[in-house]
Amino acid sequence: MEPTFQIGSGRVAATIVAVLFEALFPLAAAWFVSRRLRVSWRYFAYGAIIFLLFQLITRVPLVLAIQGALAPQLQASRPLLFGWLAALALTAGLAEEIGRYVGYRWLFREEKTWSRAVMYGLGHGGLESIVLVAGLTLLGLINLLALSAVDLATLPLTDDQRELARQQLAAIAAQPDWLPLVGAWERLWTLPFHVALSVMVAQVFRRRQIWWLWVAIATHTLVNLLAVGVAPAFMLQGTAAILIPEVIVTLAGTASLWVIWRLRERDVAR
Repeated sequence: MEPTFQIGSGRVAATIVAVLFEALFPLAAAWFVSRRLRVSWRYFAYGAIIFLLFQLITRVPLVLAIQGALAPQLQASRPLLFGWLAALALTAGLAEEIGRYVGYRWLFREEKTWSRAVMYGLGHGGLESIVLVAGLTLLGLINLLALSAVDLATLPLTDDQRELARQQLAAIAAQPDWLPLVGAWERLWTLPFHVALSVMVAQVFRRRQIWWLWVAIATHTLVNLLAVGVAPAFMLQGTAAILIPEVIVTLAGTASLWVIWRLRERDVAR
């Protein structure tokens, strides 16, 4: 039997490191916050519940269904593709920020303090990192390891399907071993972005100003649109298509740290 392709030990090691970071970093950050700010893990759970309800159970399945139905049209039309990317960014902003707002209204029976908002954001971004990023990355590695031991000729595929699979697997094999670490780097900066958005939405209640919710929605939408749209907009290829979106995410995460710090209370209520 001739294997379809070989996956190197460097790629496997980098993927395992990325998965561990993506799964453990949010938990480590939450542990630090719980100890440093003396805030309950209950608020981490609130953020995770909101992400589960407003993303994993509702938006994500709907997006996957629509995207699957529109796949041929999206491949054939650049305007439609950009319209779809804009819709993805907007619906992410609406679902997640309105979800945060609902969580504050219906789950928080006590004051919406800065420290609780920080923990809330860690739960929201943490579940995303653990399930959607670490989980899917690990599943992808398992699939690649399984395919590396299989001959495509033994699978019940047509000749065209088999050739397409060979091309796709060859493209994966040609990727640099460090590629999985890009996902870990993105999580490093996406988590503070989630925390900043949670702190921003908390201002709706702390300052009694609803426009903070719209600012959070607009910010979320803009960052998502820039990160996912820059590569197709400028027809980036290769390493540039990988790294330039990460520069945008890094800048957004850095700005988020400033927002988190700027909106803190002088005397942080526990």
